[in-house]
Amino acid sequence: MIAISFKFTGGGYHATPWGRHVNEGAVEWPPSPWRILRALLATGYNKLGWETGKPASEATTLMEKLASAPPSFNLPPASLGHARYFMPAPETKTKIFDAFVAISPEESLVAIWGDVELSPDETQLLERLLSSLSYLGRAESWVTASLLDKWDGNANCVPLNGHDIKEGQQVRLLAAQPSEDYNSWRTGFIEAQGIKEGGKKKGKGVFTVPESIWHVLHADTAELQKEGWSVPPGSRWVEYLCPDELFSVAYSPVRKSVFRPTVARYALSGSVLPLFTDALFLGERMRQALMHHSKRISGEEHAHPVFSGKTVDGKAGKDSHKHSFYLPADDDGDGRIDHITVYASDGFDDAAQKALGAVRKLWGSSGHDIYLALVGLGEGPTYGGFNVNDGQTQQLAESTVWESRTPFVLTRHLKVKGSERHDPDVYRRAYRRELEKTLTFELQRIRPALPEILSIEHINSTVNSIGKAVPWYSFRRQRTKGGGTRASFQGHGFRVIFASPVQGPLMAGYGCHFGLGLFTPTTLQIRV
Repeated sequence: MIAISFKFTGGGYHATPWGRHVNEGAVEWPPSPWRILRALLATGYNKLGWETGKPASEATTLMEKLASAPPSFNLPPASLGHARYFMPAPETKTKIFDAFVAISPEESLVAIWGDVELSPDETQLLERLLSSLSYLGRAESWVTASLLDKWDGNANCVPLNGHDIKEGQQVRLLAAQPSEDYNSWRTGFIEAQGIKEGGKKKGKGVFTVPESIWHVLHADTAELQKEGWSVPPGSRWVEYLCPDELFSVAYSPVRKSVFRPTVARYALSGSVLPLFTDALFLGERMRQALMHHSKRISGEEHAHPVFSGKTVDGKAGKDSHKHSFYLPADDDGDGRIDHITVYASDGFDDAAQKALGAVRKLWGSSGHDIYLALVGLGEGPTYGGFNVNDGQTQQLAESTVWESRTPFVLTRHLKVKGSERHDPDVYRRAYRRELEKTLTFELQRIRPALPEILSIEHINSTVNSIGKAVPWYSFRRQRTKGGGTRASFQGHGFRVIFASPVQGPLMAGYGCHFGLGLFTPTTLQIRV
């Protein structure tokens, strides 16, 4: 038996049923088996580092077993709600009617496959996928999922399996076909349609017929619809018998915030990813996008203070380091930005979380669009670590030894005495001493509770995955629209050793809210 618990930490589930338009106000509830499998598959690629075309054997067998039978569900108390807003456009505004299911973050939706058994490797993989799953449905449907050791409850939403039962409410959900059924259908379909090798039909029509259920789950929805499929090949409709009152709880439009994450993690994709030396530029772009979406969603004149760093009336904020830091990351070390972390020490409230979930695209400096997927909302320790394949990032790891990953740029001129300027060796020592004092001051200004610094060593560059040195002058060190106090263009780097482990992120200096002055830990002296 397999039992999976889903808790919707944002208090809502947003998902439009297959073949329906978002403005129809229809909500897919419970989540379709097809959606669950696709979500797990996407998590494998986005969080576990799966390579296209090179699936692990346990990944393919896991998906086939989950597709072999539709799950039953235990549905929690829920209510139906909706939001209405306009999407901005150059000439006209499109009205959006967003219906959703409101659920207490403390309640669990449980999906149960009663007759499916997994091998130890498949079980371990499923646990990793579920722990890395950040949303189910649209990106604002934040979720925490886990594999249950056992399930003793009673499912209240079950497949009809052809039985004609009048009591209760019938709901139709999209599910994948069992592998045997799909293989048999595929053979007959290819023969009947006269499809050549390679999946193309003779004549004008062109059909793509995936090789297996594994490939079925990879099919692009837009491409399938373009080719004329009304439903994905390899899928089927399953009738479920659910309680008469699916939405029995009175919905209140006022929701108390119970989830206030401090970290939002995004994965980047695109034809050309930005160079890591352009970290400052991408950090600025991310801030602009979040400010834009926060104003659009709220309808307010000014952006949310956590993104802008200003008050609700647009004036400069008193604490300049309580608002968001936009921290690009090259987690695989290939020299290009593959993730970006948005961090705010006081956390993101409900309004800020909606803006975080709305960002889909940034404009790159070279003209190539950059697409973003929100892969996680939570606390720093959840995503900190050195295992990229598990979706971890060094930015948020813990260590006593931290090294510059992007250049530290001074916010003020160093105070070197005139008498020390005449002797080059004396001046060099005095300059470094003042530089270290300034670094210490800037670090403690952002993180007042940092432990004692035992030593500071100067380093001239960072290093990529092939061991090539990337000097600090290679990085962009000037903001596009100015802003911030900067003493010079020169970049500096350091290796800092603390008396006790420090939890990331760690950054300081000019442009530190946008990716400059960023430190990452080494694997030395890590306390587990």
